[in-house]
Amino acid sequence: MKLSVDLSSLWARVHQMGAEVTDFDIGTVWQDGDIEFDDELESGVDVDIEDLTSEEGILSVKGRQVILFIPDHGFKVEKALLDGSEGNKFHVADCTKLDEMRRKNSFEERYKITNNFSGEFPIYGHCANKQFLEGTAGLNVCKLCLNHLNYQGSANATVSERNEIVNQFDIEEFFSTYSSLFRKLPKQYASLAKKGYSEDWESVSADIRKKSNYVCQYCSVDLKEAKRLLHVHHRNREKSDNSPQNLIALCADCHRKEPFHGHMFIKHEDMLTINRLRGEQNVYANCDWNTVKKKADLSLHGVLNHCEKKGYKAPEVGYLLNVADRTSPLLLELAWLQRKFGIVLSDPVEVAGWTILSLEEALSFFGKNKKSTTR
Repeated sequence: MKLSVDLSSLWARVHQMGAEVTDFDIGTVWQDGDIEFDDELESGVDVDIEDLTSEEGILSVKGRQVILFIPDHGFKVEKALLDGSEGNKFHVADCTKLDEMRRKNSFEERYKITNNFSGEFPIYGHCANKQFLEGTAGLNVCKLCLNHLNYQGSANATVSERNEIVNQFDIEEFFSTYSSLFRKLPKQYASLAKKGYSEDWESVSADIRKKSNYVCQYCSVDLKEAKRLLHVHHRNREKSDNSPQNLIALCADCHRKEPFHGHMFIKHEDMLTINRLRGEQNVYANCDWNTVKKKADLSLHGVLNHCEKKGYKAPEVGYLLNVADRTSPLLLELAWLQRKFGIVLSDPVEVAGWTILSLEEALSFFGKNKKSTTR
C-alpha cells in the first residue's frame, strides 16, 4: 500500500528555523554482527593460520586489519620486558618471513592477532633460571613487512633511514594509511576520534564549513554535494582551541595528510567521491609527482615511492577507463595511459591491450623492476 503524507508544513518549519540539509552516511557506523570479536581483538585473539588472510598484502581477519605477534618469548622474555626491541618482531603484512614459516609449517599456533593501537604487547616466558615472567613490551615492527609494502619508502631507504622508520613506527598511523582497504574500523577508533573536542564543536565546525562555502581551503574541491567529507582542521593541533585563526576547512583527504594526523581513517568510497569531484572540477589537473601524491589514496604511496625513485613518469590518478562489455567505466587508481598500464584497489580485471595489476601485484612489480614499461 502506498502512503501519501503531506510534510509541507513540517518542511516550512524546518526552513523557518534555518536548519540545513546534510547527507547522512550509515557507513560511518561500520558495524556488523560480530561485535564481540572487536572487543576480543583489543587484548589479542589466538589465530589459526588458515583464518589469516591478506588484503593487498596487509594482514586481515574477518575484514579487519590486524597485527600478528608472538606472546611466548621463551628465554628472551627478560630482555624483551626491559627493552621491547630485543623481543620478537610483530607483523603487519604478509611478508617473506611469514611465507617462509608457512613453507616450514612452523607456526605451531604460537601467534595472536590484535588491532590495539597502544604498541604494547602482552608477552611471557621462562628466563634463564626458569622463572616465569610476564608483562607488556613495546615490540618493534618487522622490517620485512615494511619493505613488502614499501611503507614510508622503507624498501628504498638506507639502513639508518629504515631503522628510523622502525623507531618512529606508529600503529594507528599505519592503520590509517591502509584504512580505505578495509570495511571495518577498529572499535577503539570511535572513542579516540571524539576525544579532546569542546562540547560545542559540532556547531563551531558547522559554522566554519558554511563560511568556507563547503570548499576545501587547500585543494579547492567543492564538497557541497558531499558536505560530510569536509572537515575542520585545528592548525595548532589543539582540539580545544576553537579560535577562528586556528580553524580551517579541509576535505577529508587533505586533512588526514596533515602532519601528525596519522590517526585519521577514511573509507575508499569517500576517497573515490573526493577524487571524482576533483576531476569534475579540474582540481589537481597537472600530472606531476607532487600533484599525484597529493591526490592519490595513501595506500598507494608505497607504489608511488618505487616509481618516483626509479625515475618513472607520474601516472594519472583516478582514471575512468571505458570498457566495451562493462555498463560503467573501470576505475584505475593509477594509470599510465601511453603504456596502457593501470593499478586497481580491487581484484584486477582483464582488458584487451591493457596490463592491470592489484596493489600487491604492483608493489612486487615496481619493487623488482629496474626498468619499467611505463616510462
